[in-house]
Amino acid sequence: MSEQKNHNSGSSHLLRNYIVYGVLIVMIGIALQYGIFSVIGVRQKMKMFDEQVDVVLLPLNEKHMDSVIVDLFQKKVFLETRFQMSKNDSISLSLNLKDSLLQLEMKGVVIKSTKITDFEVDEFLYQLKPATYQHLFGTQMKVKSYLSTISKAPIVVKKAPKDTTEAQAASAKIDSVKTEAVHWMLTLDKEIILKIEGSDEFSRSDWWNGQMFWFREDLNSFKNLKETIRFKVPEYYPEIRLVISEAEAKAIYRALPSKPFVGIRL
Repeated sequence: MSEQKNHNSGSSHLLRNYIVYGVLIVMIGIALQYGIFSVIGVRQKMKMFDEQVDVVLLPLNEKHMDSVIVDLFQKKVFLETRFQMSKNDSISLSLNLKDSLLQLEMKGVVIKSTKITDFEVDEFLYQLKPATYQHLFGTQMKVKSYLSTISKAPIVVKKAPKDTTEAQAASAKIDSVKTEAVHWMLTLDKEIILKIEGSDEFSRSDWWNGQMFWFREDLNSFKNLKETIRFKVPEYYPEIRLVISEAEAKAIYRALPSKPFVGIRL
């Protein structure tokens, strides 16, 4: 009887081990599959950019360009893009990562400039050939869609005082600023995503609320994982992530028109 019990216990333990090992193997396989398909997605995006007609015809050879020439080339491309944006009648957004500046411009005049305290760029964008760089950043980009934690044009509703006493009481009341995370994201027409986070030592926002906003955006990775499980290559969109002061992030976002033009220099 005791031997039978030990045999059953051993079989049960062995079965559990098989299940655990099986689950681990499946998870490792899915992770490898996701990694491989993601790399394929990035390479397909690079190939798509490199095969654009203007890229193929543009006579630029990176083998003959040192770091100084590349810097001058990117400066020239950025100036040409800003000149193009200056012809618009609305406010445009220029991003200069070389000097860590995010600016609002109108008719070629900088109307607001803020220092970028931190930024991160997908390595994909740093690997672009000069001709491909010219294709992406040589002309103004248009914002296709917005996503933000704050409203574009906040509406404040105030109740009119009944008498002078109530009016004086209302004017003496300290105005409390609503605590809200200031994060926003722009999807550009050249399949680049620009993410801006407002954060500094004077931030009034709730850190957790801000992280939840980006977490919801990162759920797209789970969608990509689902695609790879179905043996489909996920779509890749290169990203640029910036950190500026919270007040500036809010002011710039609300100053932008509904479909602004954007110029970028890496």
